[in-house]
Amino acid sequence: MISSYKVGDTLKFKNSKGNLALYLIPRIDSSLHNERGFFMNAREYKDISIACHEITNPRRGYDDYSLILITKYPDEDSIYFNLRLKDFYGINPGDQFCHNKDTVIVNDFSFSNYYSFRPYNYAQQKDSNSIAKIYMTNDQGIVAYQYVNGEWWTKVK
Repeated sequence: MISSYKVGDTLKFKNSKGNLALYLIPRIDSSLHNERGFFMNAREYKDISIACHEITNPRRGYDDYSLILITKYPDEDSIYFNLRLKDFYGINPGDQFCHNKDTVIVNDFSFSNYYSFRPYNYAQQKDSNSIAKIYMTNDQGIVAYQYVNGEWWTKVK
């Protein structure tokens, strides 16, 4: 999912009316946090983050943010995965990583073998232009997203 992203990439999505949404990948960072500091029992972890900058319709006060964040905790051999795109502020912790093998065709674009994620606050979303679901594949990363109002945004190759 993350190997498809490179620094300097512009992610392009379009809706059924041909409107574009553009997102720049300004940096990809990884870090290892294994030093004991102020807190004696600070937890060790490793993380990888892919930064995103909204090019079209940037919202005031929203600078670069982590589009994808993967954190590994060696003490439990566990991995934490999170997404953020526009107003999608994190995946629903109740969602399982379910691999969907069906094919979705929308906006003259098709994808299969995907994962889909709802935001943690899906039930409280009131804005019809909020992202209700993000679709990702292993080889292409984010391939589509859908608003609460049903509007689809699909990847432009």
